[in-house]
Amino acid sequence: MGCPYYEEELDDKTKLIFIPRKSELKSALVYVGQGGFNHAKMLSNSKIPFGSAYYLMNMVGDDAFVKELRDDATLLQTDMDYSFVRYQLTSMKDIFPSLKKLLLRMSAPTYMEKDIEAFKQKEEKLSSDREKNPILLSQEKCLFNLYTSSPIRYGYLPSLKDGVRIHESALKKYQENYYSSENITIFLSMDASPEEILTKVKEMKVSFKPSGLKEEHFEYEEDYEKVGKEYEKVSMDSHHSYLTYGIKFPSRAVIYDAYGEFPFAAYEILLPLICKENAGFLSGLGNIRANLLESRLEEGGEDAYILLTFQSEDEVSLINYLTDYFSKLDKQVTSDDFYSIQKAGFMHAVSDLSLPCKAVELFSKASANNMAYTALMARVDKMSFNTYRHFLSEFKAFRKAVCYVKKGK
Repeated sequence: MGCPYYEEELDDKTKLIFIPRKSELKSALVYVGQGGFNHAKMLSNSKIPFGSAYYLMNMVGDDAFVKELRDDATLLQTDMDYSFVRYQLTSMKDIFPSLKKLLLRMSAPTYMEKDIEAFKQKEEKLSSDREKNPILLSQEKCLFNLYTSSPIRYGYLPSLKDGVRIHESALKKYQENYYSSENITIFLSMDASPEEILTKVKEMKVSFKPSGLKEEHFEYEEDYEKVGKEYEKVSMDSHHSYLTYGIKFPSRAVIYDAYGEFPFAAYEILLPLICKENAGFLSGLGNIRANLLESRLEEGGEDAYILLTFQSEDEVSLINYLTDYFSKLDKQVTSDDFYSIQKAGFMHAVSDLSLPCKAVELFSKASANNMAYTALMARVDKMSFNTYRHFLSEFKAFRKAVCYVKKGK
């Protein structure tokens, strides 16, 4: 793909990945290999509240720090999912002074209880707005109903009630355990040599300690042969009605035993192939006056799922259509569809990798599955239609759940 990269283990055991790009733009991304999936119940006899990953991300990247970096002509963006938290810096200037400031905030707490309480006040309105959003309500209820016991059913964003339980002592313990050397990877992309980058990183003299806390993990047994609830209908004061259709994948171990690493590549083009860019699927929706608003595939722990969200006033016709469509999904995709989207996906990746900011994003996300992004896309490019069609035939056995939010009180 014309995108070499260099990997180095630093003295403190954190990882450094450098992706050289011919560009005036400079980008750094610090990846924490622990996201919002609720793995641990206790850390050294202290309860770890759900939402700690989200709150800590907002303590490290608070408004004051964002403004400080912006004044230095550097943009800080943060994001997270079930598997990771990411802090990304982008600038046309020397990025290493800003990177050092960020790493220092990540390596040791800089917040107090009053900062956490101030964020809770700020979060109150955002949480209230989320709870009044009919689209989010349909998605959250559908996700919860897909699973019987896995923590993935709670998502990774805390509610106001979850936030009440988060305090300075537990958050600092969380930071000590997960913002540790074995969980940190620094991604850098700019016009420089690997030797220059390694020298500059070492000159920052910021290190992370290994985790020394004892974890007590949640114990649960998810039943992949059923869902918590197949159908739920609620009413909300809204201008439109919304339906979310959830598809629950078998456990990661089961999929790996059947297909090896193939699904990681398959997921890269799955949504465009079966719904977002599938002309037959979209035409069928038009015939029943339904619109696809959002589609997403998420992974966390042993689990993976798809949520498809639609605007529709006729849930019966939409559910019947989706049930029929996914019962024979392998017949809904032609070889022409497959090879067209496969090629487009690969070419889009080549284009994205020309930008340092996109390069660090793509490499960091692929690292959640212990793969280099270039290796992942090489797998995408080599997939065959017959193998992919066989994979799609499995979907008829995947368990589904539906939540319909009907307009009106």
